Amino acid sequence: MKILLIHKFHYMLGGTETFHYNLAEALTAAGHEVIFFSMYDKRNIPCAQDKYFVSNVDYNDPNLSTFKKIKMGIKLIYSFESKHNIEKLIRDEKPDIAHIGLLHRQITFSVVDVLKKYNIPVVMHLHELTAVCPCYTMLRQDGTICSDCATKGYWNCVKNKCMKGSLAKSVLAYTEAQFLRYGHYYDKIDLYIAECNFYKNLVEKAHFTHSPIIKMNNFLPINQEYKAYYEHDNYILYFGRYAREKGVLTILKAYAKMHCDEKLVLVGKGSEEERIKKFVKEHNLEGRVQVNGAIFGEEMDRIIERAKVVLVPSEWYENGAFVALQALAKGKIVVASDIAGLSEIVQDGETGYLAEPGNPDSFAIAIQKALNLTETEYRNMSARIVAYAKKRCDAENYIEKLCKIYEELINGKQHKENG
Repeated sequence: MKILLIHKFHYMLGGTETFHYNLAEALTAAGHEVIFFSMYDKRNIPCAQDKYFVSNVDYNDPNLSTFKKIKMGIKLIYSFESKHNIEKLIRDEKPDIAHIGLLHRQITFSVVDVLKKYNIPVVMHLHELTAVCPCYTMLRQDGTICSDCATKGYWNCVKNKCMKGSLAKSVLAYTEAQFLRYGHYYDKIDLYIAECNFYKNLVEKAHFTHSPIIKMNNFLPINQEYKAYYEHDNYILYFGRYAREKGVLTILKAYAKMHCDEKLVLVGKGSEEERIKKFVKEHNLEGRVQVNGAIFGEEMDRIIERAKVVLVPSEWYENGAFVALQALAKGKIVVASDIAGLSEIVQDGETGYLAEPGNPDSFAIAIQKALNLTETEYRNMSARIVAYAKKRCDAENYIEKLCKIYEELINGKQHKENG
């Protein structure tokens, strides 16, 4: 099969991009041809289809004139450039199926019209919740979880200025949401894939599409090593974005309450970095907490392998949580928030421990449980975790199941076309 992967970022940015490239690599290894459609960026990974990519769109550029903001606002909802460029790609490459990651606002659903025109089946991954929440995080400006748009209508996005506290941006997000819903764009997708039951159930209850939604666990790379690293350097690890919804301050507050010998190591980057450093200094934790910038590749692998416990303290509706999966594949005990997809990944007391999101006391108790394990208990749990991770995250099994879905959709389209 020739598979067209559509995703608005073509460089490593976060967990969604990790999935995107893992998918491309695994499909290629299984003997399929993968082509890409994305947005131009100087950080992009080179590929043969980059001549079709759309121009870069940055809605946060402070230097934009009012005219350009209005023009970009229209493009945010429906990009004719994307529509034109993907049609050229389809004519040249003739893909069998399209698999969409993220396209809202930079690429837009205009590409779906072209895919339908050429009778190409479309699968879309539910990496985020833009369909039920125009600001996609389901978070208010104060960081509290909100489901008003899912239950009471999209206007709540404007009412609460959910898009970065901006009325103008919130109006644009609301307009896009209304355009997509009442233009029945979500019904033009043939199949949705959710990475956790929480997302699947939430989206189904919102009734934004009549198309089927299935749940498939996230997978890890085809070359993923599943091995229990029992030896550790006696530190607790957080790695990921330094963002409010990631709960880093919660684990700092929890750690400040604890009297343990283990150090806390933080690895990442993001908007909360200065607040994190300020908290560490104000609470005299400089000798116990190590705050690092972003680290990648083999160096990051070594840091995970030498950790005693890994923390995933998210305070929003986390989805597939690659951070947790990476740690589990190395036999690491994960202490995570009992929320959304994390509750499905971490089995409390079996493959890690769950804590109440945003509650430092709850996290302190859960972390202490992990630290109190005897060496034998730690090794037994670590071995159990690796076996669980391999069964849950195996790439070959995932791709085999996914390709059967692709084939069914392709055959269904051909049958309708011939009929």
